[in-house]
Amino acid sequence: MKLKRLCCLILTGLLPYLSIHSQISLLDTVKLNAVVVTATKTFRNLNEVPARISLVRKGLIESSPVMQVDDILRFMPGVNVNRTSGLYSQRPMVTLRGLSGDEQSRTLVLVNGVPVNTSDEGGVNWNRINQFDIERIEIFKGPGSSLYGNNAMGGVINLITKKPSKPQEIYGAVSYGTFNTVRQDLNIRVRTDKGYYGTISQYFLKSDGYNSIEEEKRTPYDIPRSLEETGISARAGFDKSKWFNWELQYDIFRDKRGEGYQIYTPEGCYRNFNTNLFRANLKGGDLKTTYDLNLFYQLEHYYDINEVMRGTSYSRYDVNSFRKDLGSLLNINRDLSDNNTLTAGLELKRGSVSGGDYYQTPRQVSEDVQVYDTIYNAGSIGTFAVYVQDEQAFLDNRIRLIAGLRYDRVSFSDGEYSSTDPWSVLPELKDNAWSEFSPRIGVRLNFLEEVSTYLSYSHGFRASILDDLTRTGWMWVGPKYANPELGPESLNNYEIGMDLVPGNKIKISVSAYYALGRDFLYYVATDDLLFGLPIYIRKNETNVSMKGAEAEISYEILKDLDVIANYTFTDARIDKFSERPDLENKYLKFTPLHTASASLFWKNKIVNTNIRTFYKSKTFSDDVNETELPSYFTVDLMLSRQILQNFTVSLDIQDLFDNQHLETGEQLSPGRLINGRIAFTF
Repeated sequence: MKLKRLCCLILTGLLPYLSIHSQISLLDTVKLNAVVVTATKTFRNLNEVPARISLVRKGLIESSPVMQVDDILRFMPGVNVNRTSGLYSQRPMVTLRGLSGDEQSRTLVLVNGVPVNTSDEGGVNWNRINQFDIERIEIFKGPGSSLYGNNAMGGVINLITKKPSKPQEIYGAVSYGTFNTVRQDLNIRVRTDKGYYGTISQYFLKSDGYNSIEEEKRTPYDIPRSLEETGISARAGFDKSKWFNWELQYDIFRDKRGEGYQIYTPEGCYRNFNTNLFRANLKGGDLKTTYDLNLFYQLEHYYDINEVMRGTSYSRYDVNSFRKDLGSLLNINRDLSDNNTLTAGLELKRGSVSGGDYYQTPRQVSEDVQVYDTIYNAGSIGTFAVYVQDEQAFLDNRIRLIAGLRYDRVSFSDGEYSSTDPWSVLPELKDNAWSEFSPRIGVRLNFLEEVSTYLSYSHGFRASILDDLTRTGWMWVGPKYANPELGPESLNNYEIGMDLVPGNKIKISVSAYYALGRDFLYYVATDDLLFGLPIYIRKNETNVSMKGAEAEISYEILKDLDVIANYTFTDARIDKFSERPDLENKYLKFTPLHTASASLFWKNKIVNTNIRTFYKSKTFSDDVNETELPSYFTVDLMLSRQILQNFTVSLDIQDLFDNQHLETGEQLSPGRLINGRIAFTF
């Protein structure tokens, strides 16, 4: 209570010092004339796109109390972020439109237009994305498979990095915070008059961490979850040619993330998600025709040390896996007239995995024989796709119609599995292929300057991950078989939305949708047993339904005092599950029925202030909806002040009132995190 009273006194005392300067161009972020590209692959104002899009610009990121880039996404309507251990989380999840908080593969994530979901397990290494290198984030909600294909079933999140605009820019920062957390940043950007530019961004982060297990459940083996990571991103390019503008990008990420568990290993259990990414972009055009070609290669070297103690029996195994994704993406836009734009594209992508579990402790086969077990799996998944989209404007742009169709041919091949474990039956990893058509149609109506509405239908899908196609082993359900015959999950989405701008200081957005999913993947028990336990296999067995609504209001109270508030309702359930009728009408895991947030942004002569509040209702961590995770409410605070001409000092406080909570069944959030930062810009 003392802390609450102190914060109120601070904010009350600052009220007389309002300045006449604009805040962070907050309303520019939400105006309908803001330009986006992700929803149509053409540059369009928000009021020209028949879809719901959230736009986050660098000003909002830099003025918010965030420690990772996905922290800012929590406050966006329709977005579900699971980062239960804060910056110590191994694999955070960011999903859209109720599609399970533990399935990242149902939401496509792009960095500069290139997909970063891995084919092996569909995940995204959010930890490696440097928030201080991001220019803007475009969140396209609802199925985007008509343009992007696989993974875009719930929508698309596109993170676009900063590009040099001055001859020389240098940004640096150091910070220190709770749990002995240290971070250092350095960004250098240069540009010449001839059109050449380059940028390099680097950061280092290290923390002693905290014990994430509830105190009454801790064992002698539970220790703090620590981390150490570093990332470098280098880009060089040329952008003053008509037809041949180019950019090269190379990213390196290295980390060591403690699991918070130690028996005998000197450093305890930990994971590495070491990642290298290369991207080459070529683009150009004239007033009527433009093209954009991306080539990319991503390699994630995943390493994981696991220790297990069952009674007095100790075992250890190490996971060593190489996950590769590469492809070429070509997009062409052609203005057939002033009111008609045709978009077409061709994509070739391939993902692969090669890795295994390597036991460091022996299994006793007989009195004289011990075996160090090895489990190995490999396989590839390839995609060939073509798409076409037509945009038509009528009645002086009062009506905009968009229609698109994409064809994907997906093939699984080169499946390989071997194991010294005592599996009685191993499925044959046969090659498999299937096709999917993804249509989309929508209309945006702008008959009144203050009102814009849209209607849309879209189809989305996602292919199975390679882990389900190739790996027989242990999962959270128990032992499971690989299933190379898995087909796609699919979703049909129907949506209506409206934007109201009754004045130049306020905007209100409302959307509602209804979606039907078919052939969702779930584990089904087979008749086989291992150590007395049923062996499971994933199948396309389930139909789901989702209905939801989003509402957001942005209001400029004074010239330098802004507020944003939003609410999301999501009802996502299993409709039909013939193998498990007991799960019908159950909620999808880790999907809250209600979320809401409110944020206050205030720039003044004494200290710039940002207060962000967030509420998430209860969720379930199991399919049968028996394990309930309670609702929670958090308040974040950021105070910053410019000193001299080039320096800024800031204080970030996440979870101001230390409201520790659960977003998974086991890991407790870190609670209040305080971080002080000094930054300079030249």
